[in-house]
Amino acid sequence: MRRPILLLVLATFWLASCSWLPGEDDDAPAGPTAQPTPTERMTLADLGLAGWPVADEPELPDAPTRPASIPAAEYDRMVEAVETWAVQAATDPDAVGEGLPKDLVEAIDDAVGAQTVPALARATVLDPDLDVNAARMTGAWRVAEEDGAVNLSLQTRTAYEVRAPGGQTRVIGVLRTQGVVAVPGTEQWGTIMGWQEFGAADCAIVLDEFLTPGGDPDDQESDLTVFAEIGKGSEAVTPKLPENEYVDEDFAQACRSGRV
Repeated sequence: MRRPILLLVLATFWLASCSWLPGEDDDAPAGPTAQPTPTERMTLADLGLAGWPVADEPELPDAPTRPASIPAAEYDRMVEAVETWAVQAATDPDAVGEGLPKDLVEAIDDAVGAQTVPALARATVLDPDLDVNAARMTGAWRVAEEDGAVNLSLQTRTAYEVRAPGGQTRVIGVLRTQGVVAVPGTEQWGTIMGWQEFGAADCAIVLDEFLTPGGDPDDQESDLTVFAEIGKGSEAVTPKLPENEYVDEDFAQACRSGRV
């Protein structure tokens, strides 16, 4: 289970987000090593996820009640933009930005371009050699008034049952969060972006810029069980991880050294 950097910033209108970077930890492990793909079988049914809505036909909950501090028309625009963006990022990488305001698209481009793995910061990209047997998705909204701003975000929880070239069936889970930040009475919006994977090979994230099954089978099962429990809930939950579990340049360099 690995978490790239979460982006959250308030900027003029749709200005792009800036990431926060974890501090150095002298006690942290030197870095990850490449992980083999497990050979054990795992399916959506094994995790109790087969009954989730089909990802291509999402059944997302209604957006939360509008805070009184923001006009109804603006809130409706926020909801529409966030839902469109979130579904695109979870299900169709090539579609991210379609139907969204130009300024938001530019902000997404700027934000993901500053990340260690731009392709996966933008959207969920699976290993092209995988066959996707099925994909299921749930979602949870969050709205909060913080420091005079209204934060609206949608967390998608998408489970992919995939078959590797060798025939193994595995599951990859992905939490993604997309959102906007609005300051009532102004034309300022900010963006919220973040994602976290479960059951994917760590170093493939930065070296190949896609998700493919990997890791110790026992760890995969426990991580995916956490993911499944989050997806069954009605609240947006992001598991806490130690700093050395974040995808940053130190992690990328460790993977490059390990692969070589």
